[in-house]
Amino acid sequence: MSTELADLLRLAGRAPSAHNTQPWTLAPSGALGYALSWDPARALPVGDPGRRDLFLGLGAFVEAFSIASAALGVPLRVEYAGAAERGRGMVARFVRADECYRTPFTAADLTGRRSARGAYEPGALPDAVFAEAGDAFAGSAGLWRGGTRELAPLLDEADRWMFGDPALVGELRRWLRLRAERESARDGLTGRALALSGVEARALHAVLRPGVYRVLRPVGLARVLAASSRGVLRYDGSVLVATAPAAPGDAAELLEPGRGLFRCWLTLARHGYATHPLSQLIDCARTAEEVAGRVGAVPLAVFRVGRPVGEPVRSARLTD
Repeated sequence: MSTELADLLRLAGRAPSAHNTQPWTLAPSGALGYALSWDPARALPVGDPGRRDLFLGLGAFVEAFSIASAALGVPLRVEYAGAAERGRGMVARFVRADECYRTPFTAADLTGRRSARGAYEPGALPDAVFAEAGDAFAGSAGLWRGGTRELAPLLDEADRWMFGDPALVGELRRWLRLRAERESARDGLTGRALALSGVEARALHAVLRPGVYRVLRPVGLARVLAASSRGVLRYDGSVLVATAPAAPGDAAELLEPGRGLFRCWLTLARHGYATHPLSQLIDCARTAEEVAGRVGAVPLAVFRVGRPVGEPVRSARLTD
């Protein structure tokens, strides 16, 4: 790997992805360019069969790589792959340009952004910040704002559905890094990233082990696990939903909304706000239908936003 690509990836690798899978891969292409693809081993075929989260994450990476290239003074522009190339796994190319990508964001924005799954201070997102966050999508998606308590019962239902599905739990288990010796893992979700205490992390690891899960699932394990996170939305705060007027015909149509979503999160971070994705709300068919009815559009991403009570953990990356 060239020094230039390593430097770009060190910054761009801070892009968010579902379960911190970091599915993107880059390889040299053409004259001083790079080809972006994704690793099927880092996809989530059970939880994300339509590849919504995959391509939103790849879009976020495209934006992060573009910001990184500007920060490092490397003039690049992005060209999306055609249908035939996408069939071979390619997503886009970064090719040499006459000038650097124009962006208000910097390397510090990339390294400073955090997801925060712990407690937030009470308070709704101010109108001015919400408007600025919506403008960050540049027309690629809409943005709806609601109250946390309004969606709390739906999150309870979605969590029960998630923890009650053996295939989903099996896939989640693959990306959990809950044992103490795995806290230094460079991908997946550690206990600290999930805002779990050491005891909570060990308990979750224990009950999700295949043999234990098979025994406890029929006697209400999903309900118990959902109840343990019931406080996530039971306070006075804000939930935001990125929306589209219609369902995308092709997952590649989510690349631009993914770029906008990342700009939205960077905008919020500049104002001191963290975000916490709540994808289960639109992964579960029943609650997804309810969310769509409330927002009056197709939901693409759901996340709560607020000021964390404590300093959020910096998730590790493969490129650290």
